[in-house]
Amino acid sequence: MREVNDERKAVRIDAGVLAAIHAEAAAAYPNEGCGALLGRSTGGRRVTASLPVPNTEAGTPRMRFEVAPRDYLAVEDEADRRGLALLGFWHSHPDDTARASKTDRAYAWEGLLTVIVSVPGGAPGEVIAWEILGPDEPFTPVPIEEGSTGAPVTVLSPFPAS
Repeated sequence: MREVNDERKAVRIDAGVLAAIHAEAAAAYPNEGCGALLGRSTGGRRVTASLPVPNTEAGTPRMRFEVAPRDYLAVEDEADRRGLALLGFWHSHPDDTARASKTDRAYAWEGLLTVIVSVPGGAPGEVIAWEILGPDEPFTPVPIEEGSTGAPVTVLSPFPAS
């Protein structure tokens, strides 16, 4: 189930989800890793689960990622099974910043978060969430807060599972 969020404020991501993203981004290095972000958007966006998604980009997986249609449908089905919504996707930028590229913007969907993790030398670092506020609008950064504490998250460290 996909929910479009009209509340433009911070996204809370549970510590266990941050740890899973950290591990998946490190494991994918030197290629881009990616995954889906599941949770709820009522009363504020909160990501409570991350599903790893294979990067099916055949040409330049170090610089791009692609989600196969069957994998996208599997994510939607799993979100429905769990009673959650697909809130967005995360992907990594090996040996680069967490700033969104023109390619990231071109393939992003309005209403879904795009979370980007820098992975310098194989160790996940800076993490930035982005969203599109309108069809012709640029990316806008979204503050990330740790799910249970509300503490700001700017660097992805191996969070303990909550």
